[in-house]
Amino acid sequence: MLYSLLILAHILSDFTFQSENTSKNKRKSNFTLLKHGIIVFVISYILTIYYFSLSYFFMILFLSLLHIAVDYIKVRLTDKLSNYSLELIISDQLLHLLVIFIITPFFNPVSNPELLAFFKELTNIYPALASLTEAKISFLLITLTVIIFNFKAATILVRETLSKYKSNITREGDKGEAIGNLERLLIIVFIFFEYYSLIGLMFTAKSLIRFKEIEVKAEKNSSFVEYYLIGSFISILIAISTGSLIKIFSYLWI
Repeated sequence: MLYSLLILAHILSDFTFQSENTSKNKRKSNFTLLKHGIIVFVISYILTIYYFSLSYFFMILFLSLLHIAVDYIKVRLTDKLSNYSLELIISDQLLHLLVIFIITPFFNPVSNPELLAFFKELTNIYPALASLTEAKISFLLITLTVIIFNFKAATILVRETLSKYKSNITREGDKGEAIGNLERLLIIVFIFFEYYSLIGLMFTAKSLIRFKEIEVKAEKNSSFVEYYLIGSFISILIAISTGSLIKIFSYLWI
């Protein structure tokens, strides 16, 4: 469960509670980078308070410092390798996750006895909570993490992909992002409930609904069709990949 909480804290810190301005300002100001590190520490600390101890405190502190270090490296590389922004974002996120999985076992955090007693008392008051095993809670946390990821994080990945290959196309703005978010959320739901055929149906319906718009924009810019297809396929790929992850964990933990 600890890993699920730390990953959720990471996604919240790096995407939900980090604005685009903050992300850009990290390249100009080390103070902004430090503030981001503090946010990582606070969110991680709050979400994993169940493991509260001195060892746990130092673990969160160390992970936060490493988070700052990884971000610092990424910021410096971005200045030198501006054409590889997408690759740097993916590498940065993978490295953050790798740090969590490598460092955490060294601190061997355990459940805080007082908090454990408190939760046991809660199960006495609310017997239904007794059915919530650590595996089930971990599954719920992973599901929540995936859903959060498929909003802002996935939008950034799609945007960076389009920027890399079709930078001459104007972004569709908040409307396009909202449609993409809803589309990915529906795909995750379809995968979880095994309505796989609805994924293709949804993509077809979306294309038919936007056919006139695509046709008009394609006349103005011949690259728009490729732009639309790349954006759609990347968005669907992210949703299917993360949705499949939830499905796999549901088999393992539920």
